Amino acid sequence: MEHHFIPFDQLFLKPEDPLVPATEHIAPVEQLPPPRIIWLDEAESTHTLLKETEEYSDIPPYTMVAARRQTRGRGQRGNSWESEDYRNLTFSMAAAPDWLHPAQQFALSEAMALAIVGLLREYGIKTTVKWPNDIYAGHRKICGILIDHSICGGLIARSILSAGLNVNQLHFRSDAPNPVSMLSLLPDGTPEIEIEPLAQRLQQYIIRLTALTRTALGRLRLHDTFMQHLYLNDGAPHPFYDHLASERIMARITDVDPDGTLTLLPEPTDDTPGETPRRYLFKEVSFILPANCKKD
Repeated sequence: MEHHFIPFDQLFLKPEDPLVPATEHIAPVEQLPPPRIIWLDEAESTHTLLKETEEYSDIPPYTMVAARRQTRGRGQRGNSWESEDYRNLTFSMAAAPDWLHPAQQFALSEAMALAIVGLLREYGIKTTVKWPNDIYAGHRKICGILIDHSICGGLIARSILSAGLNVNQLHFRSDAPNPVSMLSLLPDGTPEIEIEPLAQRLQQYIIRLTALTRTALGRLRLHDTFMQHLYLNDGAPHPFYDHLASERIMARITDVDPDGTLTLLPEPTDDTPGETPRRYLFKEVSFILPANCKKD
């Protein structure tokens, strides 16, 4: 197990490189010792370690636990996450956002997702966030995010922020339909990306953007930026499958609520000329991917 401590003067991004518009209302990150990255040679799941293992139950906020080899990576709602050994970034972080009401929990997802969008932008990779929290390059998935919260006294006492970012993997063997990696999107001949500096830079993004969730103004700016980077939020109708009504619909994205609820406005049809907005929780609606984006 290796511990890399990050000095405080390296934690925050340069002012000329903000992903979210600058604000004077970013509260300082209060913690001692400084954030660190703990590197594990192998783990079944970093998310499970932080959630269920006593050893990691009280690590300082924003400590990143990363596994060079993860054997049972977790995704949303029990899905698995494929990650080739030593070629990707799989990690979890603990946070204690006790300033947030559970109804505001999606602000952390927005911050986490935008941190990864900002990191990939530095490599010239343009990405969007597929609701609720997958990161897409075009119509291909480059990163998955998993967030768990513990509630105490009506507030979020502890959160576990996890992600699997495809970095240098070029061949995918699982049945995931549309995976892609950073290296595969960069010009031919690009050397493999160093994982550890990548992790340190991502930690900087996460610390800065999660700090914005402390204030109403910060959360508003996060949300506005999130909506600008939301997959298929282009004002046009797109195909979705409504699992509640068991039907395919053409609909436009209109908003995502602070609790993560997605609102769609279906296109009028002959049978329903006056469609009203429909609101969905996770797994109640699916995006229908274009046929040409499926894995070869």
